Amino acid sequence: MCVVRHNARHILDEGAARRVEEERQALCPDHSGTVLHIVPSDIDVFDQDVLSFWMTPEASDAVVARAVVVPSGITALRHRIRWMFFSSEVAFQVFRNPQVAKGWLIDCWLQDQEAKLETAQSSASL
Repeated sequence: MCVVRHNARHILDEGAARRVEEERQALCPDHSGTVLHIVPSDIDVFDQDVLSFWMTPEASDAVVARAVVVPSGITALRHRIRWMFFSSEVAFQVFRNPQVAKGWLIDCWLQDQEAKLETAQSSASL
C-alpha cells in the first residue's frame, strides 16, 4: 500500500494532484497495488477536480484501488454520494477514517490477488 500524506496549509487542486501522482509513480515505479491519500484537516483548498483526476486511467495506471481520507464526515459523505454515480476503472472510495480506508484497500488488494490466482490456475489447466 502506498500512502500519500498531503501537506497541511497547501492547495490541493488538479495540478497539484497531477504533480503528486507523477512523483508517486517516479518514486515507486514498480508499485502495482493500492494507494491511500490522506488529506489533512488544515488544508487550505481541496478542489473537487482532484477526485475526478484520481479516477482517470492516467492516474490509475497499475493501481488496484484508491482511497481518499478527507477531514470531515460531511465532506466524505458528499464525495461518496457524488462518486457513487460515476464509474471508474479502478475501485475508488472517499472515507473519513484512515483505518476504515486501509481496511477497504486491503480487501480490494486481496480480491485482486484472488482473481489473479484464479486466472493463473484456469489458464494453467488449459
